[in-house]
Amino acid sequence: MGQQRIFKRKIYDALLEWKNSPIHNSALLIEGARRIGKSTIVREFAKNEYPDFIMVDFRNESDDVKALFNNTKDLDAFYRNFFLLQNHVLKPGGLIVFDEIQFCPKAREAIKDFVADGRYDFIETGSLISIKENTQGIMIPSEERRIEMHPMDFEEFLWASEKNDSYPLLSEFLKKHEEVPQQIHREYMEKFRTYMLIGGMPKVLSIFLETNSFKLAEQEKEDILKLYRDDLRKHDDQHGTICGQLFDAIPAQLAKENRRFLLRSGIGAGRYSKIEKSLHDLSDFKIVTRIPYVADMQPPLSLAQEEGRFKLYFCDTGLLLTKLFALSKQNDGEAFFAFIKGRHSLNLGALYESIIAQQLTAMGFTLYYHKYRLGDFENGKSKTYELDLVAEEAFKPIAFEVKSSKTYTTASLDHLKDKYPQLKIERIVTGIKNLKYEGDKVTLPAYMIPLFF
Repeated sequence: MGQQRIFKRKIYDALLEWKNSPIHNSALLIEGARRIGKSTIVREFAKNEYPDFIMVDFRNESDDVKALFNNTKDLDAFYRNFFLLQNHVLKPGGLIVFDEIQFCPKAREAIKDFVADGRYDFIETGSLISIKENTQGIMIPSEERRIEMHPMDFEEFLWASEKNDSYPLLSEFLKKHEEVPQQIHREYMEKFRTYMLIGGMPKVLSIFLETNSFKLAEQEKEDILKLYRDDLRKHDDQHGTICGQLFDAIPAQLAKENRRFLLRSGIGAGRYSKIEKSLHDLSDFKIVTRIPYVADMQPPLSLAQEEGRFKLYFCDTGLLLTKLFALSKQNDGEAFFAFIKGRHSLNLGALYESIIAQQLTAMGFTLYYHKYRLGDFENGKSKTYELDLVAEEAFKPIAFEVKSSKTYTTASLDHLKDKYPQLKIERIVTGIKNLKYEGDKVTLPAYMIPLFF
């Protein structure tokens, strides 16, 4: 197979905004999980937007280069020696990229001096699986602007796979509150399920586009999952955490009807306090999305968060599908095509929740889930309703019900006004059904999520 393709990514605009900012007093740190394309997009940005650049990969860099960062007070001497070891002299105004910065903590600490000097721009990339492990004993620079990078979203997937930009035209149906023509709706649902199956990891998509082989794409996803497990195992050995156990338990938990993560069945009996660090580390590494419970819908939702109740999803639904197909022992071509056509027996509810959560997280939303009760509490005639996902935008709460079948009820959304009459809550049903507006409730096809907000 040929070289991995370079795909158009939305984060490129954020890089441009940083470069062109009139107040240019920071380095840029791009955080995110491994294999999502951080190094690739930064290299492409450097080639396109700077007259010259040097990219230092600290994973493979020599000890001699790393040792230079132990003393950066004399920057003239530092740059002279640095350029000699790089065999390249960079003129002022160029860019220096510190790739995999976690493997040279002293380089990260020196960012303060580099930014103050002003001769060059600096971009750092780091996999959060390691970046926190290598900051002891150094001063974290305040001169860093941090942005998160995520796996490819659905629109980026379309850019890569179809080489067209017609997707935004669907927003016209939103503006006019019109149903999408059925043929177009079916086509986009198949495209969306293909995206769910392949996932948002650039190399996986590159392999699939070159070979049209689901099998080879699955092999690459299995390699990524193994890489994540190896990273987590190293982290657990060093810190006494159980991140690996939590990660491995997610697919089996999601395969159940109740997708809330149950600690007893997931990792064995134990108090929440004993695994709190593992949960926080796993979330910070960005290879999972953690969705906590909130006890109230009154913004700000973070004030009603309960730490011990949560859902966990993989950062990439394609990786989750690889694990679920393996659990069901249906990971062959026939199963893949059945999934794309919407005719598969997997627990689709979990998968659609996962992909909706993935899209909303990439758009910057902080997600939660919520339960509420209504009825005659004294006589035991109350009923509990659960909202799959909740969020807020400009202090306005948003409630999502995720539906993976054509026949369903929306009682949890319908009774919200009874529970919270004082709140104006935006109510969205999302899944496989076509666009429909019913008063202030919207049925939104899953492929339209990036266009709606």
